[in-house]
Amino acid sequence: MRVAKTDTIAGLPAGLARSIVRKFRGREMVSEAVADLLEGTGYEHETVLAELEAAGYMEKVRVDTDGDVWWDSTIQGNALAMASFGKPISRKTADRLVAGLVERAQAYNGDPGKPLFIGTLRVFGSYLSPGIDPLGDVDIELTYGRRITGQTALAGYTRASGRSFGTYFDQLMWPQTELVRHLKKRSAFINITLEDITRITDTFDTIYSIDQDPGAVPPPADRTLIGR
Repeated sequence: MRVAKTDTIAGLPAGLARSIVRKFRGREMVSEAVADLLEGTGYEHETVLAELEAAGYMEKVRVDTDGDVWWDSTIQGNALAMASFGKPISRKTADRLVAGLVERAQAYNGDPGKPLFIGTLRVFGSYLSPGIDPLGDVDIELTYGRRITGQTALAGYTRASGRSFGTYFDQLMWPQTELVRHLKKRSAFINITLEDITRITDTFDTIYSIDQDPGAVPPPADRTLIGR
């Protein structure tokens, strides 16, 4: 998904709308979580989330015992969270990015020390339309599972990264964050989603599968995929 900085989304500047849904992506939070983003803008967090909900980018997921409403981003909201404001890229460049992505997936799954394994990578969106050139970006669905399930071992792996984390949640999510960063390799033109894309499209192509990779370390017998 590609939008312009001058666009308006749910009554908000596109950049601000993207920042809000990015904050909720992958985690449920109360509306006050975006207070810092709205400080000095004149927007009220409850009104903003209501407008984003009406436009299909956010949804209420529950009301807790204190009466606070908890929110999450929708599939459409996650697409906005991944949206880029950059210039389009040529199909030749997109092909190169996809080839590099597959190589990095092979390298990751070939490393027995990694705590996760990549199940599949599926490309969808404009990349699958040969007549579209240039392209906005390359949209990829990632599924993955755990090789390491023990919390002590996972915590040890995270500590070994030498990184500091702003929140305990960020610390817990480091293996997934590391995997996505490895695959993207800082490319602003590769959008990776953990959503089940069959909920929004029936047009996709599997560009990588661990089952078809002879160099991959075999996944655990219980390979329940958690990256949906």
